[in-house]
Amino acid sequence: MRTTSWSRAGTRVRITRSRSCALSRGFWLCGLVLAGCASSCARLPRPVGGVSVLTGTVSYRERIALPPDAVVDVKLSDVSLQDIAAPVIAETTIATAGRQVPLRFELRYDPMKLVPGQTYAIRASIRSGDGLLFTTDAAHRVIPRGNPGEIDLILVRVSPAGGQGNVGAPVGQTWPARLWGTSWRLEDLGGAGVLDRPQATLEFPEPGKAAGSGSCNRFLGSVDVRGDSITFGALGSTRMSCAEAVGMQEARYLEALRNAERIAVVGSALSIYSRGMDKPLRFTRIAP
Repeated sequence: MRTTSWSRAGTRVRITRSRSCALSRGFWLCGLVLAGCASSCARLPRPVGGVSVLTGTVSYRERIALPPDAVVDVKLSDVSLQDIAAPVIAETTIATAGRQVPLRFELRYDPMKLVPGQTYAIRASIRSGDGLLFTTDAAHRVIPRGNPGEIDLILVRVSPAGGQGNVGAPVGQTWPARLWGTSWRLEDLGGAGVLDRPQATLEFPEPGKAAGSGSCNRFLGSVDVRGDSITFGALGSTRMSCAEAVGMQEARYLEALRNAERIAVVGSALSIYSRGMDKPLRFTRIAP
């Protein structure tokens, strides 16, 4: 118990506070904090032994079966930074072992790696051997923006080599006529990932012409497409000053285009295979 007294206008005032009152106020405030957390924190992925968990499913719209050796890869990345490739926070790989979609996944990650104010997204892909079969065509933002821990990912189909017949242009056009007039966004640079901003692109504005954004500068040049082979001619570009990381990505991207040998396109996905690279450049269609 605590007693405080003072005099005012000839009147002595005594105030008595009990320890139990202070404790009651503390418990009351704590209750408010817990109640507030219950309204927002409950929507975050549940922690398991100090580890948080994102769960969900991976599927696609096509009515085709996966091969027995297909594997699912799910990644949680920090996509808030502009001048570096998105850092991977956590990743899991799941062997399908003959199972078909929808396929469930459980992605465990260390919540201590999350930085307040940053933006996080989840991506997924399905592979068979060295080939990419399906992939997400956009990053799905998750925690800590109150999104649920359960998320359903719909993947889009990626071409096998020589699958150019399904590029999705008007009926009656033949390859490579279906390629002209299309635009693509670079999603992966030979397995190295890419910057989310600024975006690198590739355009085929007319037969025999290629253009796009290297990440910072615009480029323009010639391109020859015959069957599943592709060759870029000299590529000229603007000379804008770029951030170091952006400039490095642009140099790798343009060098990969100069060394391009093979192209594969199905639906909204395009892959270009280049000399000296174990994995292809992967693009998502953005127009038309």
